[in-house]
Amino acid sequence: MAERFRVLELFAGIGGCAAAIGELADIVTAVETDQDALAIYRHNFSHPTCDQPVESLSTRWFRDRAADVWWMSPPVLPYVHAGLRRELDDARSNGILHVLDQVIAVKPRYVALECVPDFDKSLVRQKLLETLADCDYQWQETQLCPTELGVPNERRRYYLVAGRDELQPWKPLNPTSRFRLGSTLDESADDDLVIAPELLAMHRNTMHVVDPSEDSAVSSCFMSGYGRSVNNTGSYLRHALAVRYFSPTEILRQLAFPDSFTLPDSTSRATVWRMVGNSLSLPAARYILEAIPGLISRRSRFVRVTEEE
Repeated sequence: MAERFRVLELFAGIGGCAAAIGELADIVTAVETDQDALAIYRHNFSHPTCDQPVESLSTRWFRDRAADVWWMSPPVLPYVHAGLRRELDDARSNGILHVLDQVIAVKPRYVALECVPDFDKSLVRQKLLETLADCDYQWQETQLCPTELGVPNERRRYYLVAGRDELQPWKPLNPTSRFRLGSTLDESADDDLVIAPELLAMHRNTMHVVDPSEDSAVSSCFMSGYGRSVNNTGSYLRHALAVRYFSPTEILRQLAFPDSFTLPDSTSRATVWRMVGNSLSLPAARYILEAIPGLISRRSRFVRVTEEE
């Protein structure tokens, strides 16, 4: 019988790691303090959750989880311009620094991490690599955009996988189209998604507007500020004679969340936009996790069946 991995999901958000893994492994606990994200997570997954800050969890707590894989998507603001790039001096780095202490104490078989590209140049990454080296881990790191896997959404991220056991090298990237942007659209769109003409006139030159009828259409990275600001937070859709926002469900499809992943009726659109803007591209996460032997196979990389498969 094939080994079944136990996965600890740290900084879990709405459950991007859990959705990427699906039934291929067991999530032993998902840790997340944002109550809106937890509501969406618990709406979709039944495994245990913990709403305590990661930095408050004891070594015994980590050891008791008996997880083979620790996945983490730590807060990004310490590493980007909007967060002033304070890194080690930013309290939002306390969680990942605490995890590194627990790696030293518990030594899980595998550790995987996703973060913004600028993490690559950070002092926290340097401390991460020093910790892994001191604990005799092997590791692989890369930057990957879903477009390199044929997904019509830009979301370049830094990724790392480390293991006390041998890792598998990542396979060559295959950018062959898996599905067209137009296939991710809702059958009908709410009228209030249309951008007001005066707002469009003011910002049209700085907005990224895509035409879903074009085979090569690719949306830009959706951010947590989508819906609050029209500049540099994501793409907009040419719709009949107007331009509109993408709905949260359309963005989830572009991140390749399965159709079984749904949103609570009580969650506002603005909240969901913020949550999906902080989530993962599932094909990219699954590609990265292929480095762990026996966890993810290439055949199961894409969670949902797309029109070209």
